[in-house]
Amino acid sequence: MYGTVLSGMTTAMHALGVISNNVANSSSTAFQKSDTTFADLFSSGTPESASRNSPGLGSMVEGTRRSQAQGNLMEREGVLNLGIAGNGMFAVAPPNGEGRAGDTEAFTRVGEFSLDADGYVRSNDGSFLLGVPGVGGLARGLSDLKELQIVPSEDGINLTGVSIGRDGKIVASYGEKMVPVGQINIATFPNPMGLRNVSQSRFEQTIDSGAVVLGIASSQGFGSINSGKLESSNVDLTTELTIMMRAQQQFSGSAKLLQANADMLEKLTR
Repeated sequence: MYGTVLSGMTTAMHALGVISNNVANSSSTAFQKSDTTFADLFSSGTPESASRNSPGLGSMVEGTRRSQAQGNLMEREGVLNLGIAGNGMFAVAPPNGEGRAGDTEAFTRVGEFSLDADGYVRSNDGSFLLGVPGVGGLARGLSDLKELQIVPSEDGINLTGVSIGRDGKIVASYGEKMVPVGQINIATFPNPMGLRNVSQSRFEQTIDSGAVVLGIASSQGFGSINSGKLESSNVDLTTELTIMMRAQQQFSGSAKLLQANADMLEKLTR
């Protein structure tokens, strides 16, 4: 009985930890909440051979899965604030030790970008936004993606404006002159649940996720890019607090059973 009750407390603590992280990130840009699933522990045999009336040995954490639900798009001043409506992620290159784009790629739905002193489009953590420079188009693979740069001046005329279409095309204005900067490519994966979280809502490709598939925003199978908007967290606080109360009740009930078991053993050993 001790192990059965303890497993209930352990799973409840795991659930509370996941819920606490969801609530803490309810205001984080493009944060995707996690959901926990549990399973019964049978004493022996397989689910097919075990009797339906056989008591189990408690519960276990079957898995923690990231929710793919779309967060709301919020208005955010700034052309380089980008929100994806639909499927896909931005491809970025984290900086190396010299402050330049590294050789590895990461993927994120956080679209808070700005220009550095050299005109490169970079995220808050310093990663470089990747795309196809110039007239744009679709990259054949990750090796074709390059850092997107909007130069501060063109032919002696300073940058006066930037526009980004729903398909990810970036056009810079230098006075009355319009210059194509490049096109953001959207990345998708056969199994996005298999991506490895490397912090700050950035993910890396793994064997489980499958190879990256690049596409043009707003085309079939890929979401659209919305300039001047950011995706909010997909955490529903009401739902999370309801699940938290249920997990607390599970923990409290298991703790009472554990105390009752201890009291019984104490009486029997006197």
